[in-house]
Amino acid sequence: MVKHIVPIGLFLCFGLFISLQQAAAQSNKQSQTTVGKTNVSIVLPDLIILHYYSGLTLNFEQFSSAENTGSAEFDVQWNGEAESSDELTGENTELNLPDNVSLDLPNVWAIRGLSPSGNAKVSISVNNRVLTSGPSKIYIEEGAGNIQIDDNRGHSGTSINASLNGITASEATIGNVRITLNFSETTRAGLHTGGQYKITAETI
Repeated sequence: MVKHIVPIGLFLCFGLFISLQQAAAQSNKQSQTTVGKTNVSIVLPDLIILHYYSGLTLNFEQFSSAENTGSAEFDVQWNGEAESSDELTGENTELNLPDNVSLDLPNVWAIRGLSPSGNAKVSISVNNRVLTSGPSKIYIEEGAGNIQIDDNRGHSGTSINASLNGITASEATIGNVRITLNFSETTRAGLHTGGQYKITAETI
């Protein structure tokens, strides 16, 4: 039986040749990459948040005064009747307390949100102008200059356009209310109730 002897070096050369072929094949193979891009659009609705007080109590300062109106002379009859040209009347008992008092209530409303213009229309009106305590009445005066709002940015009136400034609470527009009270029919101290104003905020 004849035995064929193959030199070990030949095997090594053959293995090296195969490895080189595989490496060449891998080097000729190119990687594939593809990219897709997506455009994102967002549609936001109008959004508005109004902060307000549902109840306000206005505590007026206490006041008292003693007014010296000088001296007076009376003509007195023996039957007890007395009269004088110096007696007190409505004209000479006037005191510097006005029938109408206009006051500014600071920072009693705020708005924030989103609108196409970035603004909102804010208006104020009187729902009930009479506050009562029994027969005693206080009136909330209506109309421009008597009941109005302002946004601390130079806009004031019964209706204004104010900035919304987005949804962040710290960027909200904060405003004031000016209200005029009529005390011409006020006859009692103490709590008077029933008055109401309304603030409306609308995106524009």
